[in-house]
Amino acid sequence: MMASALNQNMLDFVDGIARSESPEAAGRHYITFVQASGAVIAHAFMGLDSSSFRATTLPDWMVESESTEAAVWDSHVPAAIRAGVPMFFWGAEIDKYNPQAKPTGKQIGQERLRLFKQRNAVSFGLKNLDGSTAGAGLGFEDGERLFRLRMAEIGGLLSVATFSAHCRMQQLLPLTKAPSPLSKRQAEILQLLGAGYQLSGVADKLGIADSTVNLHLSQLKKKLGVRTKEQALATALMQGWIAV
Repeated sequence: MMASALNQNMLDFVDGIARSESPEAAGRHYITFVQASGAVIAHAFMGLDSSSFRATTLPDWMVESESTEAAVWDSHVPAAIRAGVPMFFWGAEIDKYNPQAKPTGKQIGQERLRLFKQRNAVSFGLKNLDGSTAGAGLGFEDGERLFRLRMAEIGGLLSVATFSAHCRMQQLLPLTKAPSPLSKRQAEILQLLGAGYQLSGVADKLGIADSTVNLHLSQLKKKLGVRTKEQALATALMQGWIAV
């Protein structure tokens, strides 16, 4: 699915996630969306231990193995998840040239390739409202060149979808809904971004300088404890702090 088609479906996806009445339903909705983007593996988890809620296409035995094997925890992929890296690439092909990839991490990639045809993957480091670690990973059959092209085109949309699903699953587990920490101007900026405006368009619409928009974004990302504007937008949408 091309970026234009995914973009057209994004608001429907967010609306569907918001209407989900159970974490399982939200998880199924997320998996359907990312599979339409070409993912052959979808794995979203609300905690690092195997007992935490997760929405996944992986078999239970693999989830258990990857969650409990000590050597796996020392590899570069869970390290990036624990560090909250917003989006990073890994997999059987990419890790051939990654000096930070440890043998166990490379072994995971090779196992995913052998069993599920996952050549390369994108993962997202997430944080729950209580500060605990969560995450998501999407695997693709693409060779490295095609995979990087795909991510350049739709990586941002997949990031919004992932963080939207994560927020909704938190709400349904349930966790307490936090009051909005956004200022009026910060909420306006996120609403315009959610409506499809680029940063320059947001500045024009609000009658402020581009640098002022960037300053507000920097402040609100710090306030929300996120690293990208996509994460900030997804958090605000799913917490009900803004509507688009």
